[in-house]
Amino acid sequence: MKHALRLLLILALILGGSVLIRLTRENGRLAKEIAQLEAELGRMSIDDADRIYLVEIETPQVPPEVASHVDRVWQFRCYIPPGYDFMRMSGGGRVAENGIYHSGSFGSSGGSPNPEATHELLTISFQKKDNRLVVFDCFGGSAGTTSWHRFNHEQFDDSLVVQKLAASNQRPRSFDQDTILPLLKTYDPSTAEKKEVAGKKFTTYAGGLFVLFPKTRESEFNQLRKGETPSDFDPSRVASEVSDE
Repeated sequence: MKHALRLLLILALILGGSVLIRLTRENGRLAKEIAQLEAELGRMSIDDADRIYLVEIETPQVPPEVASHVDRVWQFRCYIPPGYDFMRMSGGGRVAENGIYHSGSFGSSGGSPNPEATHELLTISFQKKDNRLVVFDCFGGSAGTTSWHRFNHEQFDDSLVVQKLAASNQRPRSFDQDTILPLLKTYDPSTAEKKEVAGKKFTTYAGGLFVLFPKTRESEFNQLRKGETPSDFDPSRVASEVSDE
């Protein structure tokens, strides 16, 4: 009987050890997969499931056949909370250094809010053609291509100003669902022109921007885009950028 119990104990120890080894190997494999996923999509901890989170991907994942045709690429990982009812806008023409003023061609779209939280990948790429930029953007399963702005071809890489809501060398940022989010703005500072709109004077530049905004702010967004100030509008409703390149 003692021998039988000892044998069972030995078998249990062997079985437990093999299970522990398998779990250790599995945890190691999962840790590598998580590390790879974070490297590809950006590390993001969601502390408040009702807020929007944004982080820039340090090394954009672009297929080689695509990368050979573009000059600049930005990618952002976005956490979209459940029920967030928003629209997106992308356009090129004239922009201002501050705010979301835009004059020129643009496209906007929206959809039905998702009842569940989602993680979306935003990709924006530039391709130089003659003295203009061809811009491709992809977000939330939809994509578009537009011409943004004219620029000095020789000075393009040195002169282009880029404003972003998130930077790869900084922690993810979060925003409430009532905030207008100019995710990316770019312009050529050598194209400065003075302009007066609604009694205000400011400088505009050849450039473009990509914005997400709640549908409840559509009317205010359209006024701000035209350089007008909505009555009783709180400037903090427009998120500010974190970096210029």
